[in-house]
Amino acid sequence: MNIRTVVEAFCADFANGTHPTTILDTRFTGNPEIYEYGPDWARSRLPYLGRSWTGRRSSSSPSSEEDTTCDAYFDVLGQTLFFEPDHREPTSPPDQFLVSASNGSDDAVMVKLTSTVGSIATGKKWVETFVFLFGRFDAQGRIGKLEIWSDSLSAWVNSE
Repeated sequence: MNIRTVVEAFCADFANGTHPTTILDTRFTGNPEIYEYGPDWARSRLPYLGRSWTGRRSSSSPSSEEDTTCDAYFDVLGQTLFFEPDHREPTSPPDQFLVSASNGSDDAVMVKLTSTVGSIATGKKWVETFVFLFGRFDAQGRIGKLEIWSDSLSAWVNSE
């Protein structure tokens, strides 16, 4: 299992607009966790921040406020923001990866990516840098945990 290759494939899927269900089905374990860091006070405009999203939805029913699955994370994110890839650099810039050397279930990959982000509510756009931390890989190299850091203040300001 080459975890860097797994993460590069995720980054390409994300940047190219692959449907989130496909990403979850092909790149994640059956019980993944996603957490995007951000202040609690920002949840009124950015409801995907500061909460743990775990597991997968058991049916194709639309998400509800009680739904905290990773499927719901992508639903809520897609209702709040849109993304445009940054074509000035490759999807996975080689110098933006940090890969652990433990070669086991404790492996981790950190990557920094840039994208143009826009608010669904206002249409305002800005260039955002994200840091993704991938971990808890299974034996097939699927991602078990994804942690995300970004400039939530830019998202907050541009969504009003």
